[in-house]
Amino acid sequence: MTGTGPRPLDVLAVGDASVDYFVRVPHIATADGKAIGRLLSIQGGGMSANLAAAARFAGARSGLVTAVGSDEPGRQALDRLAAHGVDVSASVTVAGGHTWFCVVQLDDTGEKSLVGAVTEVKIPATGQVSDDLLRTARVVAPLADDLDWALDLATRARACGAAVAVDLEPDAVTGRLDEARALAHASDLVFCNQGAVEVLAGGDPGRCAALLISAGASAVVVTGGRNGAACHTREESWLARGPAVEVVDTTGAGDALAGAFTGSWVLGHSLADSLRAGVATASLCVSRLGSRAYLDAGTGLETSLRNVTLDAAPRPQGIP
Repeated sequence: MTGTGPRPLDVLAVGDASVDYFVRVPHIATADGKAIGRLLSIQGGGMSANLAAAARFAGARSGLVTAVGSDEPGRQALDRLAAHGVDVSASVTVAGGHTWFCVVQLDDTGEKSLVGAVTEVKIPATGQVSDDLLRTARVVAPLADDLDWALDLATRARACGAAVAVDLEPDAVTGRLDEARALAHASDLVFCNQGAVEVLAGGDPGRCAALLISAGASAVVVTGGRNGAACHTREESWLARGPAVEVVDTTGAGDALAGAFTGSWVLGHSLADSLRAGVATASLCVSRLGSRAYLDAGTGLETSLRNVTLDAAPRPQGIP
């Protein structure tokens, strides 16, 4: 990997941080419907924030560059991350701005519906992320909500000697296959959830991995919820499954997996062991309410790793 020299940070996430409001409802509200519930909890959220926190959980020195408003939710978002050891010193506070937030409906089965209220403040402009800042990290993980924004940062990070990790979202890649391939070409680690696999490869995980590796990604991790996650490279394929746990809330599970995988990998662990770390962290995440509640549970990564199984995975056709 690139970015192996001494740098202050192992993983630098660039993107979003939010506050999540969890509401227990009798049923998930649908179109023209109503669900009156009760507020369960207010938690820190945001895909990039979750990734940075999970990387720190895996032992990496992590940081986050985000943009928040000069409001109480913005202060809470940064304070909660700092309390978990994430360096947020390079983040931008926008005077008079409003930090974005999410409302998460949860029913009694653990099913959820997430509504994000994006304000005028969510992520920093690319011009607010200097090359000097990118040089502080061994791995840069730009939020892939906006593929053009992410590609700009990925290309610059590579030029600054850093490796790149991205997590593709289905909404971002819909109708933008060429841009997704370009971002994969500029990335070392690419993560895809089931929604992204559906958009990019008609629901075929192996075909999706082959497509992204052919585009230039060094390793592709495809997540499958209860079915675990698979990691593919040109040389090897692995499948990891977590323990059977009671699923309380799936919010942020993919971010937790990507962050712990990236944090483990940058510390020199193999791809197979990094996959185990990612799946173990995701399993901890879904067993509690809130995308980062596992950080306060007192269960370390080493304990959780004992309950993750690892096997060689079938090789997808089409990997060059």
